[in-house]
Amino acid sequence: MATSNTDLSLTAQAWADIVIKRWEEKVVRLKVYKTGALLKSFEAHVSTQANGNPAFIEFAFNYYGKFVDMGVGNGITKNMAGNGQRRVKQWYSKTFFSQVKRLGEIISEKYAYKAQLSIITNITTDGTK
Repeated sequence: MATSNTDLSLTAQAWADIVIKRWEEKVVRLKVYKTGALLKSFEAHVSTQANGNPAFIEFAFNYYGKFVDMGVGNGITKNMAGNGQRRVKQWYSKTFFSQVKRLGEIISEKYAYKAQLSIITNITTDGTK
């Protein structure tokens, strides 16, 4: 992975875009699209702190999508999921949590790179080699 980009806000936005793309792919693969409304509803917003670092990332989509992910709704409870007319279609949970883990790895790499740059900059500006 190229770590030369140290802008964490851009990284967070790129990550959020990837999450949405993965969700869209999963929704299509699992055929969770009666009207296409769920696919059209995906949005992400990265809120940044004053220094430009991301404070949090918000995702929005039609709420019923979570019920589809769990295989519940319309009289079907979690205990009944997968045993009747409704099938569990995990487009959200597994995808999201695996991507959150990946974001942690990316951010760790970015901070490590920024620390290296800081050390190199301080050594060269002090005249010490």
